[in-house]
Amino acid sequence: MTAPRRLFRQAARFAAAAMSVLLAACGSDAPTGPPGVTDPAQAIFVTSDIPNFWAAFDAGGATGSATPFQRQYLDRASPGLADFRRARNVTAASLVQMVRAFPRYFADIRPFTLRLATDESLQSRMRDGYRRMKGLYPAAVFPPVTFFIGRFSTGGTTSGNGMLIGLEFFASGPNTPLDELGQFQRDNVRPLDSLPIIIAHEHVHVLQTRANGIMNRPAKTLLEQALLEGGADFVGELVSGGNINARLREYGVPRESALWAEFRLAMSGTDVSQWLYNQGSTSTTRPGDLGYFIGYRIVQAYYNRTSDKTAALRAIIEIRDANQFLTQSGYAP
Repeated sequence: MTAPRRLFRQAARFAAAAMSVLLAACGSDAPTGPPGVTDPAQAIFVTSDIPNFWAAFDAGGATGSATPFQRQYLDRASPGLADFRRARNVTAASLVQMVRAFPRYFADIRPFTLRLATDESLQSRMRDGYRRMKGLYPAAVFPPVTFFIGRFSTGGTTSGNGMLIGLEFFASGPNTPLDELGQFQRDNVRPLDSLPIIIAHEHVHVLQTRANGIMNRPAKTLLEQALLEGGADFVGELVSGGNINARLREYGVPRESALWAEFRLAMSGTDVSQWLYNQGSTSTTRPGDLGYFIGYRIVQAYYNRTSDKTAALRAIIEIRDANQFLTQSGYAP
């Protein structure tokens, strides 16, 4: 086996192992939610890890040395990257495997990732989303957002240090070569301009955690988890105008009644493996993560049925009883 092919297979294995944690399989590593400011204008965007990554890349990481990634990137990690490194098992060796498996991809996305720190228009769009969120949900707070380059496992999650965004998923350009990537990566890479969408989704998870509702239950049912993820998609779409899981509608809408009948049989259990975080283990004819679609549609039905939209948004973010919420939604495809 040639070295490039061996590296590709190694990278495919570590990506596959992480596929149970989908791009949007976010949740939170912070039981009470990260602290944040109440004024969107004061929200912090942390970009210091990005130049550190590329310095390590240039110092030998690109050609197979793990030491630069350890010393110049991971050892200098921001608090957010340090949280992500521990939660998602990011190591210098795994970063080497990734960049050597996808060399043309990383060469192409480099300028887009570095652009983030100086692109005032993009940061302004993210703050605009925060302002819309504040208008919809006055209790909203705005924790730091840390941008870094991970190992193609999770594009977004949260921790006690705020929202954590893996920029390797959100920096493709119109001519970025994708042929090196596996199916999981190709399905999930997006341009830098899509960052406000994933941030809006993750921000909802922060607010769900702080609301101390079903998000903080240790053993969530499938229904609870689907409502959390679908709720983040729905509210995030109201805020940003985009949905990170919009692709599921094409499959889900024509089959909604059958999917709902199937989902109902499993929704009271805690096994989510057939519905959530399963992009890497489904057939070619049925997409993964259809629990996001079902959760979104239940939340959408609740919102459409409630005349007081401010109260509806608050109820979606602060769900206390998933079964009661489902009943009140009137969802019945």
